[in-house]
Amino acid sequence: MRVIMEVAGEAQGLVPVEVLDRIPGALGPVAEELFRFLCPEWGPSGDLFLSVNFTDEGQMSELNLRFMGEGHPTDVLSFPIHASEGKFSCPAPLPECLLGDIMVCLPRVLENALEAGHPPEKELSLVLVHGLLHLLGWDHETEEGRREMWDIQGHYLERVERCLTPPEQWADPGA
Repeated sequence: MRVIMEVAGEAQGLVPVEVLDRIPGALGPVAEELFRFLCPEWGPSGDLFLSVNFTDEGQMSELNLRFMGEGHPTDVLSFPIHASEGKFSCPAPLPECLLGDIMVCLPRVLENALEAGHPPEKELSLVLVHGLLHLLGWDHETEEGRREMWDIQGHYLERVERCLTPPEQWADPGA
């Protein structure tokens, strides 16, 4: 199975291009693993498609108002094709499957990272995994759903972060 991911939009020089270029390699294996878990009837062949789009605060405010009823920018919104009301409906096994779109507002991501006191790559990893989980039907509308989503998110966060972080910034495990 291949995961084909388009990364597009306005990054405004806020994150190094090298980090953005690593997104498909970081998030793709996670998307494939979770999709295979949800849809075991899909064989080893077939393509999964998803997009990660970067937007500014103005556009994110508009999207958040239109789709979530909240008139302020948020860090990430997901637009799933096969999920609604916290449920993922496995599509029939076909040669390809479009999962949906993840919209990321980098100014909000960077602000959240600064507030949390951790590197931007960690916050970007968090919103990418969070957005992917929404594409695959997880939500945090209930306490039980929130706990499950946070557990799964935590499971994949370090893996994605390690892929996005330039090797020279990796923490020395012996330090």
